[in-house]
Amino acid sequence: MQDTYISFYLKANRIHIFVDALRGLGSPSRICFMVEESGETLLVAPYEKRDFKSHSVPPEVYNGTGGMEVSSFKLCRIIADMHHWDISRSYRVPGKVYSEQKVAIFRLPEAEVIDRAEGELP
Repeated sequence: MQDTYISFYLKANRIHIFVDALRGLGSPSRICFMVEESGETLLVAPYEKRDFKSHSVPPEVYNGTGGMEVSSFKLCRIIADMHHWDISRSYRVPGKVYSEQKVAIFRLPEAEVIDRAEGELP
Protein backbone atom coordinates (compact mmCIF):
# COMPACT_ATOMS: atom_id res chain seq x y z
CA MET A 1 0.00 0.00 0.00
CA GLN A 2 1.39 3.41 -0.94
CA ASP A 3 0.19 6.97 -0.46
CA THR A 4 -0.73 9.03 -3.49
CA TYR A 5 -2.94 11.93 -4.58
CA ILE A 6 -5.45 12.87 -7.23
CA SER A 7 -6.14 16.50 -8.12
CA PHE A 8 -9.28 18.16 -9.43
CA TYR A 9 -8.84 21.37 -11.44
CA LEU A 10 -12.49 22.39 -11.44
CA LYS A 11 -12.26 25.55 -13.58
CA ALA A 12 -10.77 23.43 -16.36
CA ASN A 13 -12.84 20.31 -15.52
CA ARG A 14 -9.67 18.23 -15.39
CA ILE A 15 -8.55 15.43 -13.11
CA HIS A 16 -4.83 14.79 -12.61
CA ILE A 17 -3.83 11.23 -11.72
CA PHE A 18 -0.26 10.88 -10.50
CA VAL A 19 1.90 8.38 -12.38
CA ASP A 20 2.89 6.55 -9.18
CA ALA A 21 -0.78 5.65 -8.69
CA LEU A 22 -1.05 4.40 -12.28
CA ARG A 23 2.10 2.32 -11.93
CA GLY A 24 0.72 0.87 -8.69
CA LEU A 25 -2.34 -0.26 -10.64
CA GLY A 26 -0.08 -2.26 -12.96
CA SER A 27 0.43 0.44 -15.62
CA PRO A 28 -2.96 -0.11 -17.28
CA SER A 29 -3.80 1.14 -20.76
CA ARG A 30 -7.31 2.15 -19.59
CA ILE A 31 -8.77 3.20 -16.24
CA CYS A 32 -12.19 3.96 -14.83
CA PHE A 33 -13.44 6.05 -11.93
CA MET A 34 -16.09 4.84 -9.50
CA VAL A 35 -17.67 7.00 -6.83
CA GLU A 36 -19.08 5.28 -3.76
CA GLU A 37 -22.82 5.89 -3.40
CA SER A 38 -22.26 7.94 -0.23
CA GLY A 39 -19.70 10.07 -2.09
CA GLU A 40 -17.02 9.43 0.53
CA THR A 41 -14.55 7.61 -1.71
CA LEU A 42 -13.41 7.64 -5.30
CA LEU A 43 -11.91 4.46 -6.68
CA VAL A 44 -9.60 4.30 -9.71
CA ALA A 45 -9.07 0.89 -11.28
CA PRO A 46 -7.79 -0.66 -14.51
CA TYR A 47 -10.55 -1.21 -17.04
CA GLU A 48 -10.28 -3.34 -20.16
CA LYS A 49 -13.19 -2.20 -22.30
CA ARG A 50 -13.26 0.93 -24.38
CA ASP A 51 -16.57 2.56 -23.50
CA PHE A 52 -18.06 5.69 -21.96
CA LYS A 53 -16.83 4.69 -18.48
CA SER A 54 -13.18 4.22 -19.34
CA HIS A 55 -10.32 6.60 -20.03
CA SER A 56 -7.26 5.79 -22.11
CA VAL A 57 -3.84 6.13 -20.48
CA PRO A 58 -1.31 7.27 -23.09
CA PRO A 59 1.74 4.95 -23.07
CA GLU A 60 4.13 7.92 -22.78
CA VAL A 61 2.69 8.69 -19.33
CA TYR A 62 4.77 5.81 -17.97
CA ASN A 63 8.02 7.32 -19.32
CA GLY A 64 7.89 10.29 -16.95
CA THR A 65 7.17 11.22 -13.38
CA GLY A 66 4.18 13.56 -13.80
CA GLY A 67 0.91 11.84 -14.50
CA MET A 68 -2.06 12.12 -16.79
CA GLU A 69 -5.05 14.38 -16.99
CA VAL A 70 -8.60 13.41 -17.81
CA SER A 71 -11.16 15.99 -18.91
CA SER A 72 -14.56 15.25 -17.40
CA PHE A 73 -17.05 18.02 -16.81
CA LYS A 74 -19.60 15.53 -15.49
CA LEU A 75 -17.38 13.79 -12.92
CA CYS A 76 -15.88 17.08 -11.72
CA ARG A 77 -19.35 18.57 -11.21
CA ILE A 78 -20.76 15.47 -9.51
CA ILE A 79 -17.93 15.41 -6.97
CA ALA A 80 -17.89 19.19 -6.50
CA ASP A 81 -21.65 19.20 -5.85
CA MET A 82 -21.47 16.28 -3.40
CA HIS A 83 -18.75 17.97 -1.36
CA HIS A 84 -19.75 21.61 -1.84
CA TRP A 85 -16.45 22.44 -3.50
CA ASP A 86 -15.95 25.85 -5.07
CA ILE A 87 -15.87 25.25 -8.85
CA SER A 88 -13.44 28.14 -9.30
CA ARG A 89 -10.83 26.31 -7.19
CA SER A 90 -8.64 23.20 -7.41
CA TYR A 91 -8.45 20.39 -4.88
CA ARG A 92 -5.92 17.68 -3.99
CA VAL A 93 -7.30 14.48 -2.48
CA PRO A 94 -5.14 11.97 -0.59
CA GLY A 95 -5.44 8.29 -1.29
CA LYS A 96 -3.79 4.93 -1.15
CA VAL A 97 -2.84 2.50 -3.89
CA TYR A 98 -3.49 -1.16 -3.14
CA SER A 99 -1.22 -2.81 -5.70
CA GLU A 100 -2.31 -6.39 -5.03
CA GLN A 101 -5.96 -5.47 -5.56
CA LYS A 102 -5.03 -3.06 -8.40
CA VAL A 103 -7.13 -0.18 -7.04
CA ALA A 104 -6.46 3.32 -5.78
CA ILE A 105 -8.91 4.69 -3.22
CA PHE A 106 -9.20 8.40 -2.51
CA ARG A 107 -11.00 9.93 0.52
CA LEU A 108 -12.94 12.84 -0.97
CA PRO A 109 -13.85 14.51 2.39
CA GLU A 110 -10.09 14.94 3.03
CA ALA A 111 -9.62 17.18 -0.03
CA GLU A 112 -7.51 20.31 0.40
CA VAL A 113 -7.64 23.43 -1.71
CA ILE A 114 -4.57 23.83 -3.92
CA ASP A 115 -3.11 27.33 -3.76
CA ARG A 116 -1.98 28.95 -7.02
CA ALA A 117 1.61 28.76 -5.75
CA GLU A 118 1.20 24.97 -5.60
CA GLY A 119 0.26 24.63 -9.24
CA GLU A 120 -3.36 25.64 -9.72
CA LEU A 121 -4.21 26.10 -13.36
CA PRO A 122 -5.04 29.69 -14.34
